[in-house]
Amino acid sequence: MMEIVCIDVSLLAPPEPMTCIITALSKLQSTQCLKVIHRRKPFPLYEKLQALDWQVQTFKQASDVYHIYIYRRDIQSDFSAYLAEQPL
Repeated sequence: MMEIVCIDVSLLAPPEPMTCIITALSKLQSTQCLKVIHRRKPFPLYEKLQALDWQVQTFKQASDVYHIYIYRRDIQSDFSAYLAEQPL
């Protein structure tokens, strides 16, 4: 069963959000997904994550609120099941 670990970086000034996200990812267990609450789409982070083979799904909740889910490729099916069950 996949577990969601949530962090909110929406009030942090750059580069603190990226630092917090990378630190949280380094502590993530293989069955966990990181949910990041952010005020924008962090395009530089997306590039780093793609290079490291992480999967990313971003959902806009409001004009300045994004929920970003980051997870390992091997739990894609668990994440898809999570999306089917949860309102985002």
